Amino acid sequence: MSTKGSSSPDITEEPNVGNTHEETNEEPIEGNTDGEGSHGGNNQEDTSGELNQGSTNDINEEDTEVEKLTATKENARKIFDQLKEDDVSKIILLGDTGTGKTWMASKVCELAMDKKYDEPISICLDKKHDKKSFLDTVARRFSLPTSADEREEDGEKEKKDKKVNNAKRVVETMIGKLDAVKKEGKFVLLVLDGQLEMMEKDQNEEMGIERYIKEEILGLKDSMNNIDSLKVLITRRKSEKGDNAVKAKKFKLEPFSEFETLQLLKYKVDVNPEEFQKVSEAFQRCGRKPAEILMLAGTINYIAQDKSWELKAALEAAANGLEQLLRFAYDKERGDSMIDCFWYSWNFLGKHGGVHYNELITSWIMEGCLNYTNQIDKAYLEGHDVLMKLIDYHMLKLQEDNIVVVEGATREMNKFCRRGYLGTADPGLASVLKDIDETDLEEIPPAQVLEGITPADGMMRTLCGDKKEKMVSSLLVTPPTRIPYPEVHDAFFGAKENLNLLAIFSPWLKSPEELSITRPEKLLVLMLRGSYLLENVNIVEKLKALTVLEISGSRAWTIKLSDNFFHEVSRLRSLDLTGAGFESLPDSFSELTELRRLILRQCSSLTQLPKLAKFSKLEVIDLSECTSLKKIQEKSFGKLEKLKVINFSHTKIEKLPIVKTLRNLTILLLKGCSELSAMRMLKQVSSLKILDLSGATNIKEIRYDCFEETENLRELDLSETQIQYLPPEIGDLQKLRLKGCELLRNLPELSGHSRLEELELSGCKRLENLPELSALQKLKILNLNGCSNLKSLPDLTSLLKLEKLDLDGTELWSEDVVKSLSHIKDLQIRP
Repeated sequence: MSTKGSSSPDITEEPNVGNTHEETNEEPIEGNTDGEGSHGGNNQEDTSGELNQGSTNDINEEDTEVEKLTATKENARKIFDQLKEDDVSKIILLGDTGTGKTWMASKVCELAMDKKYDEPISICLDKKHDKKSFLDTVARRFSLPTSADEREEDGEKEKKDKKVNNAKRVVETMIGKLDAVKKEGKFVLLVLDGQLEMMEKDQNEEMGIERYIKEEILGLKDSMNNIDSLKVLITRRKSEKGDNAVKAKKFKLEPFSEFETLQLLKYKVDVNPEEFQKVSEAFQRCGRKPAEILMLAGTINYIAQDKSWELKAALEAAANGLEQLLRFAYDKERGDSMIDCFWYSWNFLGKHGGVHYNELITSWIMEGCLNYTNQIDKAYLEGHDVLMKLIDYHMLKLQEDNIVVVEGATREMNKFCRRGYLGTADPGLASVLKDIDETDLEEIPPAQVLEGITPADGMMRTLCGDKKEKMVSSLLVTPPTRIPYPEVHDAFFGAKENLNLLAIFSPWLKSPEELSITRPEKLLVLMLRGSYLLENVNIVEKLKALTVLEISGSRAWTIKLSDNFFHEVSRLRSLDLTGAGFESLPDSFSELTELRRLILRQCSSLTQLPKLAKFSKLEVIDLSECTSLKKIQEKSFGKLEKLKVINFSHTKIEKLPIVKTLRNLTILLLKGCSELSAMRMLKQVSSLKILDLSGATNIKEIRYDCFEETENLRELDLSETQIQYLPPEIGDLQKLRLKGCELLRNLPELSGHSRLEELELSGCKRLENLPELSALQKLKILNLNGCSNLKSLPDLTSLLKLEKLDLDGTELWSEDVVKSLSHIKDLQIRP
């Protein structure tokens, strides 16, 4: 299957996402540029095998036993040859993020297969594992039944007959393999690839992951006669105590040489010779780690193929390094499905580890990242296309068992990309589910409700249980609109007793009770998106296990919720009632003390909100466009210590609760709050990144010390407020927007704001002077449109990255100004 995403698979037949690269023999360097293969034979290039963890300087440089090499096929053969030696039982492959450890491990696995050795037992540690998932991974390598296979057994059989003792079979098969290879003078290779942060403590801290896999999963002991026939290859960033054991050998992967770097770029970058010259020059400013080279090449190819009109600008961004190129390409506003899917994946996979590609695509559908928001089959096709592109552009990686992980070299993109900290602020639906411990429920854990989900017959579903008609445990569906609902119900929901997740897009429902869900008490997730015909939602009172509830997408429904509506759903973690027509929430709302996300946007009739003091776990509250909401009952949000996002935009609130103790608050949006009369103190809100007060036309003053100790503040928007002055300390801004502040007279000293890229002052009619700007070396936009009282421009000649200077409506433009700035290559001046 092509990775370019140009063609989509038949939705009724699960795509073979594992084969993502075509075979090729045109490798300019032996073995480091082909993009083929992962452990066990999947043809996918991996270059680091790690998630967003750790430092790039974790390797113990005092360890003189480490042999240094680079990620090439020749060196992979060297490692394989070392494994064949009797005095080597384990090889530890060390290296910084992005140096090619996973890729090298995959090549060693390929060599073992080529030499007719048993298929290596390759385990990706970049996903969360429990004992069952470890056993399933090994069982697949041994062609044994897995726990998923057990669920699909014929329900007529007795349980004791249909269940396979996987643990026993794995051990028996492992011992048999070791006996067989010992006679042949060969070995079985166990590969442990990735970082250990995703592992449970009892799997790693108490006995170490290697010993845990050997003893608890494979049933092996060091005293066994055939134990020498098991060889181990481990990848990680830093050396550990056990690495110095007898028969253990260490290698450290280094960045590429200049020659290797250039050859890899030639092989990977698909542009004309002139453009390639700019790319190669740009990489002189970047590191030479394989992952970084591939990301640069992938990003240039993405722009060249999908946004060719931006290629010139992209090459100029690349000239300033990989960070600037990634920011140019991926730090965009919401609305581009590929970029939205990447940032969701970057946050979700970085936090929870790798997941099956179908689970990831389903999460994209649930989060609304894709264009086809109300058509499951088309959304899946689009999601699959996006996935192939992100893999091809080296932003995501496909590993064993079709597990998708984020490229480790992207792990610090939140430091220079706005979308990075926007994404981490809101955990999202799937993340909320993943955070719930298995012990919380006796039935299937919420963290696993999407595991095993597949496309079928225009829907997404998970099979689980006994008889096939009862097996569906998770279901995302867009019902046919021309079929009467009883027939729709029979086709999609009849006899399905094990539903844990039900998501219906554009349902033609007057009440969810029309679905006659057999066992509503088992439902963990209910999503009714675009539910404009609803007349009642009483079924919610029966959903005792519910953790996620969304009834959204229509402003038409005006359902009155009973006082006990939330009484039985006290486990709710995420509540989304976007567009609901109620004026107030029932008293039972106060029982939802497990809530992490409260989304009530566009509830235009909502006039008041119950007290939130007991909601100590709340992370996101979004009341934007609740245009009748005038008051928040709390004087202080001090007890909501985990709150990261507050969005009260376009409400009529007159006073914001005290937020100065919220150390985790990242985003505070009060846009269009025209009744808000004062701004609360933000001193010591150290995590705050974005404050938007634009259109809060009643704000007249910002206190002198309001922004002290908010050094992480990156965006401040006070447009159309009535402020006359700004406090001297205003964070470390990238964007300062003061558009239409007609009473503003002066700006504070800005020389310390070395990050500042945008200074928006249009319409500041009373502004007479500008501070010194020569230190703002990253400034790109200076908008002085309509600043009619400005007497003069400060020295701008050192602002070499300035792209836009708007002097319209001022008396500042002159030929001398244009001449003095003529050396700034990309500057556009509007007179």
